[in-house]
Amino acid sequence: MMKKKVLSLVIAMVFGILTIVTSGCAANRIDLVDKGIVSVETAPSKKVKILWTRVYQDGEDFVVYGVLQRRSHTSYPIRTHVDVTILAGDGTIRHEARTPDIYVSRRRPGKGINWTRFRMRLPGTLAEGSRVNMAVHSALHNAKT
Repeated sequence: MMKKKVLSLVIAMVFGILTIVTSGCAANRIDLVDKGIVSVETAPSKKVKILWTRVYQDGEDFVVYGVLQRRSHTSYPIRTHVDVTILAGDGTIRHEARTPDIYVSRRRPGKGINWTRFRMRLPGTLAEGSRVNMAVHSALHNAKT
C-alpha cells in the first residue's frame, strides 16, 4: 500500500514538472495571428492541403509554422514545398522564401499521424497589418515564376 502511494506521488511530481517546463517554453511563442497582428492566407494544391498554420516571434526572427496533409489515398509519398510571401500592410513584398522539399506521407486511416510539419525561420519582425501568404505546390520553379 505504501509503495502505491509513493509511486503515485512520484508520477504526479513528474507530470507536474513536465507541465511547468512545457508551458514555460510555449509561453514564449505568442501566435501573431491570434493576437490580430498579422493575417494568413493559404493556397492548397490539388494533392496537398494546409491543415493549420502559426506565425510567431522568436527573438529577433519570426517563425512560420504549418502542417500539411495529402488529400488522396495513394501509396507513395508526395514531394512538395511551400512558398511563403510576406506582404507589408501597404501590399509591398517584404520577404519571399521557399521551404526545402517536404515529403508528405500517404494517408492511412487508423494508423497514426498522417500529416507532415514544416517550419521556416525568417529574419526581422512583422509589422501590424502584415499578411503571410502560403502556397503549396509540387511544380519546379524556373527564372520566370
